[in-house]
Amino acid sequence: MAVKQRKGKKNKSVTSDGGANNKEEDKNYNADKDKKIVKKKKKSTRKSGKKVSFGTMLLVMTGFLSLVGCILYYYYSKYGITIFLGHGARDFKWTPYEWRNYIDENEKTILLIGGPHRSGTTILWEAIKTHPDVVGFGDRFETGVDYSEGVLFQEVYPRFGVGLEFKKNFGAPNRAKGEEDEKSDGLGRYALLPDVHWTKENKKELLQDSSTLSKLLNRFAPFWDKNKKVGSDGLKKAKIWVEKSPQNGVLSTFLEGVYNMPVNEDGSVDLTSAKPKRSATKFLYMTRHPIGNVYAIDKFVKEAMGGFIDFEILLRNYIQLHKYMRIDEGNLDSPVIWARLEDFTSNPPKVLKEIFGFLDVSNTDDVIEDILNEVGDVHTNPNAKYVKKWCEEGIKQHGHLLDKYEDDLKALDLGYDLDLCK
Repeated sequence: MAVKQRKGKKNKSVTSDGGANNKEEDKNYNADKDKKIVKKKKKSTRKSGKKVSFGTMLLVMTGFLSLVGCILYYYYSKYGITIFLGHGARDFKWTPYEWRNYIDENEKTILLIGGPHRSGTTILWEAIKTHPDVVGFGDRFETGVDYSEGVLFQEVYPRFGVGLEFKKNFGAPNRAKGEEDEKSDGLGRYALLPDVHWTKENKKELLQDSSTLSKLLNRFAPFWDKNKKVGSDGLKKAKIWVEKSPQNGVLSTFLEGVYNMPVNEDGSVDLTSAKPKRSATKFLYMTRHPIGNVYAIDKFVKEAMGGFIDFEILLRNYIQLHKYMRIDEGNLDSPVIWARLEDFTSNPPKVLKEIFGFLDVSNTDDVIEDILNEVGDVHTNPNAKYVKKWCEEGIKQHGHLLDKYEDDLKALDLGYDLDLCK
């Protein structure tokens, strides 16, 4: 007999076994109920999870791309299109023989400026390349490198670590403790490296390969040929092509060999050729008082590059670099002129008149006046603050080094008085 149950209650059958079936049904019922609860919890969990909307994703992506765009624009505003294309994108495609012919037939001269970093090479270069018969590289935006130094964007000779100091100093706490030696490269030390002095003799194999000439000139030519100053056709318009890199001070005879390389029409180098009647190169060595120069580099390394170089290493680097320049001066077939920063800043017209006479271009007062008006103010006595620092504290700490290296400094014959605290 079946018993009817109220609506909403579980229907239970009465059997002869005294309710065993009821217990089994209750067990199954509870199991089904548990499953339903678990499913309900999972469903509610899925519902409670927050989904990222398309608008939010778009906003995040827009912010990220904006940040990347700002970074790229910052570097583009400093270094121009070369940060995207590289320097090689503008290379000329001339052969070595085409370059040899063009330079010789048009009597072009390449002026190479070298000397210590922070010695005034940049300000003097700015003045020289402003001359109407001279062409130099454009500014940083046009060349894509700091100070528009050719050594930083060519691939024939090394930069000797210069320009990479910040990368090396970053995250290196020992730098601040002075744990440095002359084995390191870069600004303020590179002249102490072994094999840093490139000459015609020790780099003979490069001077027997005519592609050395074309690689260098094809890279530099676009930056001489077109910039804000000359517009276009700078190679043709200018009598003098000027390239400034401080490291030219240790590369001089090698560079003379490159730019005067005797190239045959088939691209071979005439190893039996006599010295050319006319040198295609001239050299200008810039210098500065050793104390002023050492302090200027010390300041730059600490403030701009986060590094540290021992005072004695800086002084030894100064001495060794000038030794190489003096050696090369005696071995060059090309004309050489020296310029001291102190002379230029105290009397710019006088120094420029001498340099332009050396280059055999117009050096009238009117021409020089126009150049200086365009260059702007030349600050006088750039060593004043360093002399003050030397006399107040430096001489106590490092005065013994001038005694130690007195003979070396005097042998350079730069005309500087080492007794600054009279």
